Amino acid sequence: MKIAAIALTGLLLGINAPYYHSPQNTKRPNLHKNHLQKRYEKGYSSDDFFKLKIKVGEKQGNVFSRTISYKSADFPEIVRRVGGTGIYTVLNNDPSAPIFDGIFRYDGRPESRSKVEINNMGKTVSYDGKSATNTDASGVLYNSFIWGVPPAKIHAGDSWKVVIPQAWELGGAGSQTVTVVDIDDLNHTIRLKREGRSDGFYDNDVKQLDVTKDGKAIKMDITPGLSHWTGYTTFKNGFVVSDELMVTRPIKLISEGLSFSADQREYILLNEMPVDASAAM
Repeated sequence: MKIAAIALTGLLLGINAPYYHSPQNTKRPNLHKNHLQKRYEKGYSSDDFFKLKIKVGEKQGNVFSRTISYKSADFPEIVRRVGGTGIYTVLNNDPSAPIFDGIFRYDGRPESRSKVEINNMGKTVSYDGKSATNTDASGVLYNSFIWGVPPAKIHAGDSWKVVIPQAWELGGAGSQTVTVVDIDDLNHTIRLKREGRSDGFYDNDVKQLDVTKDGKAIKMDITPGLSHWTGYTTFKNGFVVSDELMVTRPIKLISEGLSFSADQREYILLNEMPVDASAAM
């Protein structure tokens, strides 16, 4: 994850309204249920949630982490973790081709700074002029390479299929279903669920693993099994403000006549954070 507002989950409160009794009206209308049903059925422009809305000079910050675990009955569990922060200052607020000054700090590593340009509905990202497909599992903006193209009109409960044509950060080439969990139109936020499967290695995946067995370190080749991922993400005005994704798969480890089975899981967490003078320190 090179990148690097909390998801709204509350329901509307019940509504008290005058009740007029008549021979034809012996039951109180369920106003709460009707109101929720109308809100659920109402459609919104997807641009209200996924199109970038920010001014030049404004900043967006996020804090993120990634964990990888290999667990087996044949050797002690192996765990790797990394985390950090990203601060994006808007240089160009064109929604179709925004440009940011990005400051990134991965804990334990030197701080880095790059000019970040994002194009093609998030599919392409450039760092200091070096362009590549944006295969990050999460990031600062909506990425149609991972999320696909949403319907122009969107409702709670809608879903769409996405084919991911090549390996990415938390999966191989595969497909996923994206579902709209809930919408808060007043605050321009939408929460999506993604769930999918893939075969093969991930982008920048390790092909070997150092395993300790009976006090000896053994370098073993990895054969990955079928991956399954699921998670929730909240967007606001085009930005990712809350994101979590978990992927699991079985793997085989082979070396020098040895063969082990293990379960691998990876998860990423990313949240919007306040930006101040000390945020990148």
